[in-house]
Amino acid sequence: AYAFGELLVLALYREAEKEGYAAFEPRYLDLLASGGKESPERLLAPFGITLSDPAFWHQGLDALETLLAQAEALAAGEKT
Repeated sequence: AYAFGELLVLALYREAEKEGYAAFEPRYLDLLASGGKESPERLLAPFGITLSDPAFWHQGLDALETLLAQAEALAAGEKT
């Protein structure tokens, strides 16, 4: 559940970057306000996201890879 949630949030973050935060924010706040009352598929429908689409999940993995590279650079004493 934690891995699902983390990748979901990272992928949604990438979606927000692409779409623009102003347009994305109202739907994201609605998602948070829902409190998980619906299935993930229904909750993400307003975003046009299909959970079975590997491209969506790759956005989250790419974001995680970026964070890992930054952490490794910091650990090596490099500036990011």
